[in-house]
Order: sequence, then C-alpha cells, then structure tokens
Amino acid sequence: MASDMAGLLRALKRWRKGIKQIRKKGHSAQEPDHKIEQAREEVLAYLSSEAIADDLDSLIQKAIAPDSTSVETIRETLIKQPEPIVAVELKTIHPLAVSQKDLEKLIGTVLKTPDKEKPIANSQELKQMMIQLSLVIPEEYKAAAVLSRKPKKRRKRDLTLGTLQTVIGLGLLAGNSQLDASAADYSYILGGNALILAMQNLVGLLENQPHRDSP
Repeated sequence: MASDMAGLLRALKRWRKGIKQIRKKGHSAQEPDHKIEQAREEVLAYLSSEAIADDLDSLIQKAIAPDSTSVETIRETLIKQPEPIVAVELKTIHPLAVSQKDLEKLIGTVLKTPDKEKPIANSQELKQMMIQLSLVIPEEYKAAAVLSRKPKKRRKRDLTLGTLQTVIGLGLLAGNSQLDASAADYSYILGGNALILAMQNLVGLLENQPHRDSP
C-alpha cells in the first residue's frame, strides 16, 4: 500500500498553523489548543503508519549507505550553489506552504552548526522526536506569555525558529522519501540536523537520551 506522505505534510501544516495562533494569543488561547492536539495526533498517526515508516526508513538507509553523498559535499554545495537543492526541496514539501525564505533560513541555521553524519537512525527515532517537540513547543509558548517583554521576545524568537526546524525538518524527510538517492542525502542531512537543533534548543534532552544502539 502506498504511503500518504502528502497527508502527513498537510497535517504538519495544520499543526504549524495552530502553533502560530498560540504564538499570537499566548496563554489565553484555548480554542487553538484543540486544533493543535488534533493536528498533532494526525501527524503521529501518520508516522505510526507502516507504509510511511517503511518509506522513511528506506530514505534513511539510502542516505547513510557507504556510497551516499558525503556531509562535506552536501555542505559545500549548499554554500556555493544552493539554488538547485532549494528548488527541489521547495517542490517536494509544497503541501507545507513553506516559503523559500523560511527554507533558506533553515539551511542557514544548519550551516552554522556542525553536521551530524547520521542525525536520525530510523523512523521510530524520528517519531519520538516529534512526540517530544510537539508537546514542548505549545507549552513553552504559553509559558513565555507571562514573561516580561525582553525575555518574552527572545523566547518567542527561539520558539519560532524551533517550530520552523521541526516542521521543515520532518517535512524534508517525509516529502523527499521517494526521490532518488542523491536527493535523499540532502533531505536527510538537512532535515535530520534541523530536528537535532530543535531538540537541543527546545527539549534539551538529546544528550540524556539512551544511545540509539542501546536495546
């Protein structure tokens, strides 16, 4: 059975829309809570689908294969000639309605940090990341609402970036899971490292998680 990656991306778009409402309305936003939770459950249901998990695992295996494009080559291409990659990625995550500016912003944040060659081991790890991030982000927006102006502005800026990293990170992996191996390499490195950054900045539990080779 074919996986419904477009459905996953649409659910992810609805989740992001709900987060934007929380960002604007803060702690008093009760109506968006229901919409966010509904979209969150849809995203996680898609990630639990065997067909989608298989497609994501296939992309990951292609991207970490010995003959895959090296991280150094990916980084060099994104620095010197990013336009072709940006064009491909925008097309495949079209259901998210992400702007070119947002994608380029995400690429910029990834390029400013050291890349992990294997940021995500499998679809189950990806799902666990989304579970944590989708819980933390709306709660942190509500908590930020009671802060004084400067800390609130700074925290909301961090949360906006973290939301972008989460949505585009997952979107790149999902949207590009059925492309050829070379495209999968870029999607995996960009998307995986974007999610790693979101986890480090917003959840702060990455280093405390069990090693991915542990039982």
